[in-house]
Amino acid sequence: MKVYDAGTIRNVAVVGHSGSGKTQLTSAILSDSGMVNRFGKVDDGTTVTDFDEEEVARKHTLSASLAYAEWNKQKINLVDAPGMGNFLADARAALHVADAALVVIDAVSGVMVQTEKVWDAANELSHPRLVVLNRLDRERASVDRSLASIRERLNRAVVPIQMAIGEEKSFRGVVDLVTKKAYVF
Repeated sequence: MKVYDAGTIRNVAVVGHSGSGKTQLTSAILSDSGMVNRFGKVDDGTTVTDFDEEEVARKHTLSASLAYAEWNKQKINLVDAPGMGNFLADARAALHVADAALVVIDAVSGVMVQTEKVWDAANELSHPRLVVLNRLDRERASVDRSLASIRERLNRAVVPIQMAIGEEKSFRGVVDLVTKKAYVF
């Protein structure tokens, strides 16, 4: 096993409301970083972080799970936290061991109750947060409505660093506002 210096290790809690796509995003990160040789899917029960029989059957994360990815010589420990209200204690525990939070928000439903709770928990810990708007390809997805929801219910100072190219069926990529490059799928 490779040994990492403490300065090259990052701990990130993947949090958000139930069904926002946290586990699927974690699976995509693991696949894109080359940590796994297949892209696991929640619906198929093949994700790395939802391995318990009950989690696979319910298609919901029931307890926090750990996975890691290596990216640019950094080890990133991902703590995939449950989003259901009954398991908020696990999400809070994930935030306590994390350096930052990756807050996943469904672009159809926007900010939900559990999103607010994990945002507040991360805020109490003074954790930096990166918001991921997920499911932009779904019917009724809206970047504008989602951003309004985020600014109204979480923090009015949230600033996009990427913008979607299209929505719903016309979603086809993103523009990185920092590098000024478009990524079309």
